[in-house]
Amino acid sequence: MNTALRLITFLARNLIAIAVVIILIVLATFISYDMANIYVMINDGLSERANVIIHHEDPSDLSRFFTMSYLFSDPAFQSDQYKDYIVSDYDYDLKIKHMWVWPWESSTVVTVEEVIDDESWKFNITDEFRERLMLAQMPQAEELPEGEEDSENEEGASEEEDEPAFELEIPSPKWQNGEKLIEFVKVEGQWKINGIEFVRSLESE
Repeated sequence: MNTALRLITFLARNLIAIAVVIILIVLATFISYDMANIYVMINDGLSERANVIIHHEDPSDLSRFFTMSYLFSDPAFQSDQYKDYIVSDYDYDLKIKHMWVWPWESSTVVTVEEVIDDESWKFNITDEFRERLMLAQMPQAEELPEGEEDSENEEGASEEEDEPAFELEIPSPKWQNGEKLIEFVKVEGQWKINGIEFVRSLESE
């Protein structure tokens, strides 16, 4: 009797241990799958979002990364911040600071740092923007009282020759560099970005 009881206890303990190991393996598998899915979605999704905003493209093409409700509500897609720029290249950098999701969750928040280096922009500007800058920056000729114009012409001729040529100052594009919270929701079994919250600014590196 004692032998049978010990055998049953031994088998029960081993079955419990095996069950726990199986549960942990299944749990780890689901966590790894969700984490990998979110990792790809956040890297590709945010970089594509930046590209669409900077190049004034149609945001509906991002529906594989973002929920439609977010695409219609993100003010960055309606912004004219980059309408005067023709951007050919830039260095986009995304760092994931915190990411975690349980298999039974249908939403999660990921903390990232998103930066476009200020010195990395390669761009041109539209003719309209160039004209506005020239009107704003070009020094205006000072009006001289009558009678002084002729005398000033001779004395000022040499001074004008020494004046440096006018150089137009063209401001470079700016991105909202900073730490951000990225909200994810699971839609029909697929993780999608449903919100972006700006937390704090960062100096571009």
